[in-house]
Amino acid sequence: MTLSWAELDQIVGGVPASAVRHYPQWWHGDRSHVRAWKSAGYTAVRIRPGRSVTFRRSGGNPAAHGTGRRQEKPTAVSTTSNGDLRTLQEIDPRDALLVIPCSGKKRTHGSAESSEAASWPSELLAARACNRAAAKMDEQQLMPAWYRYNGWFYTTAEASLRDAVFTGAPLAILSGGYGLLHPEEPTGHYNKAMRLTDWPTGLLEELLMAEADRRNVSAVVAFAAAKTDYAKLVRRTPWRSAGLMAYLVTINGVSKGAQREVPRRLGHAFTCFWQRQPAGRYPEGTTVERLA
Repeated sequence: MTLSWAELDQIVGGVPASAVRHYPQWWHGDRSHVRAWKSAGYTAVRIRPGRSVTFRRSGGNPAAHGTGRRQEKPTAVSTTSNGDLRTLQEIDPRDALLVIPCSGKKRTHGSAESSEAASWPSELLAARACNRAAAKMDEQQLMPAWYRYNGWFYTTAEASLRDAVFTGAPLAILSGGYGLLHPEEPTGHYNKAMRLTDWPTGLLEELLMAEADRRNVSAVVAFAAAKTDYAKLVRRTPWRSAGLMAYLVTINGVSKGAQREVPRRLGHAFTCFWQRQPAGRYPEGTTVERLA
């Protein structure tokens, strides 16, 4: 449902100037107007300040009720095989769960709003609390997760990522400080890369599968540097047991400046996938792993 700015103004009795001046923060977080449309069953998915707002009817969140008993032992790493980039062209990015890593570089400003972390099960909240000190977590100033990060992946893929978020595409962010994030979840500033040993065995894997189930997707496409714990988490998640086809996009063959070049190329690959560009447009070294 899309409302013009004039229609929205009439419904709410006057849209304040802060809706434009403090975009995107005004549209997210624990605010009275956000709670109002969420309680009515809607989520703002595409905001064009001063022009229009698109709302999508939102469903329940199974993750809020937990995901059941986890295995006591770590999930085995799935076997993989290199796929063809043309495989990605057969997948509609709007019907797949897109999994991306956080970045070390982050924006430092935000707004003083309380977090919506309660939408996750208590096990994740407890694990986040245990990691707060090590992550140097500062939640005095919050902003949506997708906008908090501005490393090379995010700056390269910014336009496509923004479009994915505002159109309500299934998207999950792997985070060293939060474990797993919804893209619009209010997020503080921290300094911690993903380490799987920091999180309860099997928890993040189950939450990823629960997110895929919640969004009713049939495929998962993740983007991560090949040797990081972000990639390891995606590889060891038992996607096939949930009836899902899963793919991991990595970058190979970078010998110089890898800390910049790998995330930059991954951001480029994300853009190519989101825009459904032909295989020849993907950056050099792009590799697709099909996960069993």
